[in-house]
Amino acid sequence: MEYIKEVSSFYDWLETNTLTDSAIVLWHALMHTCNRAGWPDEFAVAISTLSNKTGLKKDAINRARNRLQQVGRIDFQSRSGQQSAIYRIIPFQVAAQKTTQIDSNRDSGVLSATKRVAIRAQTTSQPAPQSASIIKDFKSASASSSGTGEVEKGYESFYAAHNRVFGFDCNPFQSSQLASYIDQDGMSEAVVIRAIERAGNAAAGYNFKLITKILDDYFKSGVRELEQAVAIDREFDNRQQKPIRKQVGKVRSFAEMARGTES
Repeated sequence: MEYIKEVSSFYDWLETNTLTDSAIVLWHALMHTCNRAGWPDEFAVAISTLSNKTGLKKDAINRARNRLQQVGRIDFQSRSGQQSAIYRIIPFQVAAQKTTQIDSNRDSGVLSATKRVAIRAQTTSQPAPQSASIIKDFKSASASSSGTGEVEKGYESFYAAHNRVFGFDCNPFQSSQLASYIDQDGMSEAVVIRAIERAGNAAAGYNFKLITKILDDYFKSGVRELEQAVAIDREFDNRQQKPIRKQVGKVRSFAEMARGTES
């Protein structure tokens, strides 16, 4: 999928189709999220994330996405509980290629009814997980939650951060789990990204359970914002660096030590 061509086609399409301002801004937010994630066929994104990107409240987002689905610009599937919905962008370029192919085959007189039904829009598949050797060094990467780097200059979703740190996308189930820390537990997305980065730095290989373990520890410690996570991590790192003093011989009481100094 080509971002610029899709945006251009979207505004060409708007010349003959009507959308509310809310639906237009939501389409752009979903396109941006999909682009940052590497154009997966399907992706999960939290309502809170879409609200931050669009300035829309939950009810307005629900109405806008229903409208986008009705006019064939997106598809989405709501899920129970606090799980984020799964979205799919319906690209213009694929639709145009499909129409061209149908017209060409019809002109040649070789397109049967069965073949028309069989024509499907081609979708970009998710890249297969790669080996642990491609995991990027957290200390040298431009980590958005570390307070430095280029990523800080623009928005980065936890979905994109997972790809940046580990080199491949999280699957929809994992994405839903991570989104629940935002939607259900009230954590900022930057906290989830920091957990992803620390897991990538600490583990010898890919370990999704370590990400959730860090997030669970954050939650139990009352962490909701990035500054709180940084403080907790600093305290933990300092404890890890302190040398452990080994006691040699019998531990004497203060009274015994005092008598020893008198003799």
